[in-house]
Amino acid sequence: MRFLELASRNLKETYRDPLALGFLLAFPLLFMLLFGVVVGGEATPNFPIGIIDNDHTQVSQVFVNEALAEVDAFEVSTYDDATKAMKDLKFGDLKAYIVIPQGFGQQVIQSGQGDEANITLNITYDESDIMVSEQIISMINAVTRSFANIEIPITIDSNPIHIETEITYIDFIAPGIIIFGLLILIPTSARIMIHDKEKGMLSRLLTTPARPVDFISGYSLCLIAIAIVQIIIFIAAAWGFGMDIVGSLWLAFLIFFLAGLCSIGIGMVVASLTKTENQAEPLCWIFAMPLAILSGCWFSLEIMPSYIRNIAYAFPFAHAIDASRGVLIRGVGLEAISGDLLFLVGWAVGIFAIGVILFRRSMRS
Repeated sequence: MRFLELASRNLKETYRDPLALGFLLAFPLLFMLLFGVVVGGEATPNFPIGIIDNDHTQVSQVFVNEALAEVDAFEVSTYDDATKAMKDLKFGDLKAYIVIPQGFGQQVIQSGQGDEANITLNITYDESDIMVSEQIISMINAVTRSFANIEIPITIDSNPIHIETEITYIDFIAPGIIIFGLLILIPTSARIMIHDKEKGMLSRLLTTPARPVDFISGYSLCLIAIAIVQIIIFIAAAWGFGMDIVGSLWLAFLIFFLAGLCSIGIGMVVASLTKTENQAEPLCWIFAMPLAILSGCWFSLEIMPSYIRNIAYAFPFAHAIDASRGVLIRGVGLEAISGDLLFLVGWAVGIFAIGVILFRRSMRS
């Protein structure tokens, strides 16, 4: 039976390539372990919040230092006025800030004595991350009620900073989905390069007057063009599904373009280190899928353990998502995302240079 012979042949080709077979078997396990570490267990979120104490009483100081500061999820900073707090909030350095009004301490004392009290807090928050903003308001409410030892709800005046446009889930998720789409450039670029290398096309071209830099430039320009088209399509599709573009579209495009260059560079490195498409394809996805999870393509990084967040920010894609959300949702300018943008430029230049060097060496060998 010829189909059995063909099946036997294909199985032999698979297990004779131990690297590809190892990736094939290990990838689902790696993906499950990584996903379990990221979203499983008891991860403590990290919410930087600011405090403006206009009451200046011992009660308000105790509330800040012994109630709010004791919440593991809160990273508390104090401010003298709302101007600096609002600037940090818009730049993404804070998730919210609380204004403790005058009379807060007196109302808490009255509540402790059993008298009727009207305890009020003013919270200004960044609603661009819908899940995080809801958690923060709920946690502050619970902490305040516990501190004042009352059961009635606290009066919380919530002030979102983007009142000129309603933040929807598509606004939050769209930048992450665009970055995930650009991560697919890793297997795409590796597959294009490794295909020609495996089929011997590069070896034949090296017998011509063409130089290795000509091949590399040709591949790079092709992949960059693909990245540009992808970005345009992704942004248009997100806008069509209802994503509001508050900030500079060109600045957002630059962020996505740099992320695309990073993906192409990683794909070039993979193509240089592997010999066949069977090896390159799973290796690329071992990079792409964990990076998508770590970078927060589908959910907020704030829900992840702190050490996972540190790993995520060692790679460019978490910075790209944060910066693009800042531009598209919060409408921030270059000043607010300069750190993320410089990190992206450094990563793009570095990984692209490494990819070019390794690919040229692999061609010569």
